[in-house]
Amino acid sequence: MYQRILAALDGSELSERVLPHVEAFAEKFGATIVLLRANPILNASEVAASPRQDPTLVHRLEQQAAEENLTRVAAALRAKGYRVEVELPIGKPAEQIIERAEATGVDLIALTTHGRGGLGRLVFGSVANEVIQKAPCPVLVVRMQHTNP
Repeated sequence: MYQRILAALDGSELSERVLPHVEAFAEKFGATIVLLRANPILNASEVAASPRQDPTLVHRLEQQAAEENLTRVAAALRAKGYRVEVELPIGKPAEQIIERAEATGVDLIALTTHGRGGLGRLVFGSVANEVIQKAPCPVLVVRMQHTNP
């Protein structure tokens, strides 16, 4: 039923909480796990807000951190015997999740929410909501509660 499962991660511990669910599906169906972490492009207002930093350097460091994170997660999954692929697209997360799901032929997209509601959701948007609305395949959403320190 599920041969390719895309696990959308953002580098946070909360996003990685989807992995036990993905592992269960992968084990049950013998599926390949496609790990994806999109690195957003800095927009003009973000660049203007940080004039002391080279935006190219910042973007390169963020891409490097994303690659290191996915390499770590992929290695842990491979050590458990799963087939794993890694996708590191650049662009808006929801758009990249949908685009890469279509391009790589995944059967299921799995991701977590950050549990924001009300104003937090309005301000930060909802990647999960956009993916649910536009995904080319079923979506597994694991709801996480956002806790303030």
